Amino acid sequence: MKILVVTHDSNFSGGANRSLYMVLKNLKNSYYVECEVLLPKKHGELNKKLEELEIPTFSVPYFGVVSGIRQDGKDVLRRAKVSIGYYLEKFWSLYLFKRLKAKKYDLVYTNTRLPILGALLAEKLKIPHVIHVREFLTETPLLGKWGYEQVYERSNRVILISEALKKKYEHYVPSEKLITIHNGVDSPLHLKPAFEKTKTDACYHIVIVGRLVPDKAQLDAIKAIEKLVEENEKNIHLHIVGSSPKRSHIDWYAKEIYDYITLKQLSDYVTCHGEVNDMVSLRAKMDIELMCAIRETFGRVTVEGMRSGLLLIGANTGGTLEIITDHQTGLLYEQGHVDDLKEKIKGVISNKQLYKNIAKNGYQYAQLNFTPAKNVTEIYHVFKAVLDEKTK
Repeated sequence: MKILVVTHDSNFSGGANRSLYMVLKNLKNSYYVECEVLLPKKHGELNKKLEELEIPTFSVPYFGVVSGIRQDGKDVLRRAKVSIGYYLEKFWSLYLFKRLKAKKYDLVYTNTRLPILGALLAEKLKIPHVIHVREFLTETPLLGKWGYEQVYERSNRVILISEALKKKYEHYVPSEKLITIHNGVDSPLHLKPAFEKTKTDACYHIVIVGRLVPDKAQLDAIKAIEKLVEENEKNIHLHIVGSSPKRSHIDWYAKEIYDYITLKQLSDYVTCHGEVNDMVSLRAKMDIELMCAIRETFGRVTVEGMRSGLLLIGANTGGTLEIITDHQTGLLYEQGHVDDLKEKIKGVISNKQLYKNIAKNGYQYAQLNFTPAKNVTEIYHVFKAVLDEKTK
């Protein structure tokens, strides 16, 4: 099997490309699939990692064909960007068709729903197209010529990384081509769990991991810590891991976080680490992990935290509900309700046996589920089914 892969970004910091890398690595090593990857930039961390796997890459400049309303005075520019992005990718599809038609690909596989280029190339090459959707997008998206119906019509299969995301698509399109495949997470298995380690201090260390963007709701975690400190629960420390994307409409959020910590005099209880390369070592020092996102599509870091033996406390929305079973593999709180989050944290740090039981259940569950092997096997079977349909 020979496939052309189209991805939205040349970076490696986000979950989408980390997941893609894992998929391509296992497709090559386990199923001997021949892949070639089209990226929007000639140089990037993902390009380097694929080259290390000896997976060929090439690039043309494109930036996706969707955006979202932000109501920050720049929405007119975003509407223009969506339109320009579409015609740019249409141009590149005409240009690349001549170059690629001799390659004899069996299938085009698009990672994320941001570019339409993969679908356009599949149509010109007269081969199947599979798209892997990994994001909800904003509440008010700008989809241009790449809306839900167009994604469905121009794809032989639409892979969605959670049932929550699938339900979103079912509002707009039939379910016939939709298939849910939970992400595979390639974090280490069988680490010594946090709940079995001897604590060296009385402090409970809590970590929240993700980009510093409003959708991740780190401020809710900070405010929960603030309330606990006000209640004289001072043996707690929140560790914030992640940095702000280089986008002007979002970078205000990181400043709001830092300013809030300073204003409320929480520096003794909250540490901002920025980007951390070795999360295994950092999580080894933690006790609890939070997933406060407004609507997480899946939640790689949730699984990673469980595999370190941390007790997970997550918001009761999106794909988090498909990973955490309340009071079994973790705790759920009502998203956006800081008092509820505070009470969940307070409940487990005051009940060591409850903490240990739930953390242990989550740890065991994460060892068996969301593995790369299962994820890639399911994706490969989607490709094979699509190709089998073509030959009938």
